[in-house]
Amino acid sequence: MATTPTPLMTAAAPSTPATPAMRTPWPPEINQYTIKFLIGLVALLLPVVEVILSRGAITSISESYWYPDSYWSRNIFVGSQFAIAALLAGYNGTSSKQLWFGKVAALAAILIANFPCKCGRDAHEIVKGVHGVSAGVMFAVLAWFCWDFIQRAKTKLHDARRTAASRRIIIYKACGVGMLVAIALFVGHFVFFPDEESLILWGETFGLVSFGLSWLAASHKLPGITHSSERESVVGVGPARPG
Repeated sequence: MATTPTPLMTAAAPSTPATPAMRTPWPPEINQYTIKFLIGLVALLLPVVEVILSRGAITSISESYWYPDSYWSRNIFVGSQFAIAALLAGYNGTSSKQLWFGKVAALAAILIANFPCKCGRDAHEIVKGVHGVSAGVMFAVLAWFCWDFIQRAKTKLHDARRTAASRRIIIYKACGVGMLVAIALFVGHFVFFPDEESLILWGETFGLVSFGLSWLAASHKLPGITHSSERESVVGVGPARPG
């Protein structure tokens, strides 16, 4: 005679915990490549925007602070310096040298914005020499970054990333030369041709464009010079690998 099982006689089958779905790793809270991209973009656009706003009347980018016919010139000049300073202050890089040189350049940018040069009509210096020294320090640090970017790119010449790395090295070297040209123009103006104010404008333009292009190249967001394994999207979501 068959026995009908009772609840006491029936053992409850052990439940199997649900396996959580694998999640895509969340991107880093601060993306160093997006910081590089924004720094490069601001630096690259600054001389173009200032020359347009002043209708070509300025003899240096720093003169935008005193340009009398457009408040936009001063606002964008000061705002750009503070933006670059904030981004550099938040950039820790991939080595202690990058970290600290970034902080030095950030401080220099703040001093450039707060201590204008004696250039243009009705211009005066708040503290003599601070603007010029700060600008010199900033360009020197940025020239060092070009060299450091080259050294990092060289470590990728022996694997599948070599083609993209080689292209970036060419850009970094050209930007390094541009930085040296900028410094030479500054020296030429202050030492040999003090009446040639246009040398300052050309020096600043060479320096800022070189600065901007080198950091854009290092942002891993530009096609053709970044290997697919390192490519970052413009909005900052990507492999987020050091380098």
